[in-house]
Amino acid sequence: MKEYNVIVEIDEDGNIKAETKGMNGKVCINELDEILDEVTGEREFKNKPEFYKKDSVVRKTIKNKQ
Repeated sequence: MKEYNVIVEIDEDGNIKAETKGMNGKVCINELDEILDEVTGEREFKNKPEFYKKDSVVRKTIKNKQ
């Protein structure tokens, strides 16, 4: 099973740095928005290369023969 992590660091001035690991695409921003929902202040995003990757999803369709 794939592991997903969010690492949050708060420095002595109260600045927050949050980073996702194991997530691709916009899901990482959605997760950070949910976690940091009530944190006020200026937000700055720096997208890692993983942001531009898409998760591969294997879909299997089973059809009934009638």
